[in-house]
Amino acid sequence: MMGEIMERRRWWLWLGVIAAVGFGLRLAGALGGLWLDEAASAIQARDAGTAMGVFLQINHDNNHHLNSLWMQAVGFGAAPPLARALSIATGTAMILVAGVLGARRAPLLGLITAIAFALSPILVTLGSEARGYAPMAFAMLVAILLTDRWLAGDAERSPATALALCFFLGAFSQLIMVFGFCALAGWVFLALWQRKGLRGALAGSAKLLAPSVVALLLVAAIIWGAAMGTPRGFTFGAWSPFTWTQYLQGLSDMAGYTLGVPALGIAWLAIVPALVIVARCMGASRFWFSALAILAFPAAIALLHPGNVVFARYYLLVSLALLLLVPEIAWIGLIAGGWKRWAAASGLAAFAVGSLACDIDLIRNQRGDPGAAIRALQARAPAGARVFIEREQGLPILVYAAAAARFPLAIAKADCPAPRFLFIDRFEGQDFPATPVRCGSRYVPIAQARARGLSGSHWTLYEVRP
Repeated sequence: MMGEIMERRRWWLWLGVIAAVGFGLRLAGALGGLWLDEAASAIQARDAGTAMGVFLQINHDNNHHLNSLWMQAVGFGAAPPLARALSIATGTAMILVAGVLGARRAPLLGLITAIAFALSPILVTLGSEARGYAPMAFAMLVAILLTDRWLAGDAERSPATALALCFFLGAFSQLIMVFGFCALAGWVFLALWQRKGLRGALAGSAKLLAPSVVALLLVAAIIWGAAMGTPRGFTFGAWSPFTWTQYLQGLSDMAGYTLGVPALGIAWLAIVPALVIVARCMGASRFWFSALAILAFPAAIALLHPGNVVFARYYLLVSLALLLLVPEIAWIGLIAGGWKRWAAASGLAAFAVGSLACDIDLIRNQRGDPGAAIRALQARAPAGARVFIEREQGLPILVYAAAAARFPLAIAKADCPAPRFLFIDRFEGQDFPATPVRCGSRYVPIAQARARGLSGSHWTLYEVRP
């Protein structure tokens, strides 16, 4: 008995160490200035004025409600790690939940799963920026744990109310939580169908998930009702129609940054389905959830053709499912011995090395760190600077960076007469002018940054040539 207690304590100690490493990576990745979507969220939260305003006034797809409430609470111009603290906290807590979920099958699997969640570049990225994806993923993972215990008969009571709370908070963090509900509901139904037949599956699923449906409908009613009460309705910051090129890019980026080898690119689109088949053959648990999240969800996107499919974060549900499935495949290989053990160990090592390389690159690059532009202005104009910002998209990142640095920044309304400084931002693949001319004055670059990874802002700061 004493030996079992000691083993349990040792296991929790190792899980704590892994979570501490994940926390350190997320904190280190959160030191740079806020990039476009983060800074725009901060401005929206500031302009909303009150918590009620977050729900009733913003009505924009960039408004991730719980994140906006947090940014409103810490104040506009809060230090970047503080503005991102909600994501850092929930991203770290996710590691602990993942460890507990994996340990339901074996303690070693729990630690391997926790390592995967601690190091995965997509989770480190989203867990270190002020958006709603990390809180949403945490709520989804808790829902998976609750459901897994209930299906296994380990729950003392029905988790229906707890699941409803997870989906309510998760949807108010990011609306892609709806995708997670669909996968989880399908998992519950199919698992019950195998045990109890169609009628039993329908009754059991309805009893468990009805409160969650009500919670999601309530979220939809609040968001839709608020939008319908304004002249503009619900707005989008950007909307890119579905194309197969963007769809394939989004999926390959998601898989690469989930499993730590983004260089494989489109090859992941063949590898990932193979992983699901291998998992089925090897006896991995939660097969129906894995199949629905990893295969059926992307297939539904391909069929329905929604917009904005180029973003890897759109497929975060797939990332969570992969990070639960792949460690289990590796664990099965490790305990099998022989060549399977070597293959599993090599795969885990490749994941760890590749993921850490991506994480270190994020820490070094800081999503293009707009704070560097303010530091360049401070060096040249310590008392304050007047800057013309070429595009509207560049305004939030520079304004927030100046507020965080407590630097007096004046925004020139026009480029004539020529202000001393010019700030230009660009999206991926767009070029920067070498020496732009405004109002007859030529500018030269004095600072610049190019974001790498899944998110960030590309910018160049110019000063007028004497």
